[in-house]
Amino acid sequence: MAHHHSSSQPAPKAPSNPYVQATIVFRDVLQMPIEGLSVQIKAGAGAQPAPAWITGPDSDTDSAATSGAAAAPGPASVAMAASGPNASMPPMVANDIQVTTDRDGYAATIHNAARNQPIDVLVKNRRGEYVWKATVIPKKDICAFTVNSPEYHLEATTKLTPKDEFEQDLNLPVLKQGEVMTIERLVREFGPYIGWSQKVTEQGKVKKDFPTRHKETATDEKTKKQKTTITIEHHYKIVDTGKPHTVTLNVLGSRLNYPKPETFTEAQFTDMATHLGVEVAAIKAIVQQESQGHPFLENGLPPILYERRHFFDLAVAKRDGKHGSRQNIKNKKPPTNPYPEHPDLCFKGPDNYGAGGLHQYEKLARAAALDFEIALKACSWGGFQILGEYYASCGCATVFEFVNTFLSGTDGQAKIFISFMKNVKPRAVAGLKEHDWEKVAASYNGASWRKQNPDYASNLGKYYDQYK
Repeated sequence: MAHHHSSSQPAPKAPSNPYVQATIVFRDVLQMPIEGLSVQIKAGAGAQPAPAWITGPDSDTDSAATSGAAAAPGPASVAMAASGPNASMPPMVANDIQVTTDRDGYAATIHNAARNQPIDVLVKNRRGEYVWKATVIPKKDICAFTVNSPEYHLEATTKLTPKDEFEQDLNLPVLKQGEVMTIERLVREFGPYIGWSQKVTEQGKVKKDFPTRHKETATDEKTKKQKTTITIEHHYKIVDTGKPHTVTLNVLGSRLNYPKPETFTEAQFTDMATHLGVEVAAIKAIVQQESQGHPFLENGLPPILYERRHFFDLAVAKRDGKHGSRQNIKNKKPPTNPYPEHPDLCFKGPDNYGAGGLHQYEKLARAAALDFEIALKACSWGGFQILGEYYASCGCATVFEFVNTFLSGTDGQAKIFISFMKNVKPRAVAGLKEHDWEKVAASYNGASWRKQNPDYASNLGKYYDQYK
């Protein structure tokens, strides 16, 4: 019996869903999860406005991210499709979300990411800035993207965790050759890096020697004896050791100022001595006692000493309306600390100076965040260690002008010293003329010099004799 044959047409292909599901996770080079990263996920350059992202965990895509394979499509991938010609479209926005990776390195699952539209992935660095790390483009109905840390990691105390690697930020401010620093720029641009160390881990490579030995035998023409000599050829190659190494960067080791001039000249010493009517050796003795003869540190900044008790007194005076004075407040109760959470920067009582040299600038930078002007006043500056609070008596309109004069070079330091001695320390000038070192100590170093620095006067005498 014959059968009736009818031509069958293939069913029309359903249009692609304009929305897909995208999961983003973070892994290190060993595919271990990176926990605790602050991540920003946003629509990439050229992406069209789209409905607000719907995010949340998804077990299928978690497993896909871990295994590196796409998971099977789930209902979440199609739930966002328009359900008919009359379906109302949600408002279009430029999507931007911020998340923190969990213990599995999971950042987020976007259930309605726009297909074929770029998504930028950024990670917050140690300065609090989000830095671009990757751009992903979801094309399949369900996508899993793994963002890998590009670095290897040490297993020693210098180890950088995968989280640290993503937070690396080497965009350090740089001072050009010959530039003179200002205190405003130093604190605002370089301040966040003072006392800060950045560790960078790289795959280890070494220059290794592969020597080749050659034995040569020759006959001596006179003795007719054979003589054997050995020569070695050296062949050097760069070899990947498979072990990373870490380099530590620190702005404290950088050149931060180019003062002009950088040392006191004999002409400057003579000029200061002439203005004050004292001997050159007496001026040199003070510089030696106050700064070991160095008006600038190796990085070009003048030496400073941050004094937290001065900051305390000045901050209390400012808070209580007594500007420009460190007069003790004659109240029955001692004044409360304006910044009790920073006892190392603001404290009534003996100073705890800590490490000297460059590390004093770390304190200054932190104190400047509390009160910039008072922080400068609470430091003694330069080769003569003059407190910033005396700026007005030294002929400066502001403490910022005072400090920038110190930064500019030894000409500026000498000018301020002359004004300081004439206007603030006339008794010290008299002591220098009379070679009365105890009088100089009491005036220049304070009434309690015997307790705080008992060798001050004898040192002045010793240095004077040395330079005389």
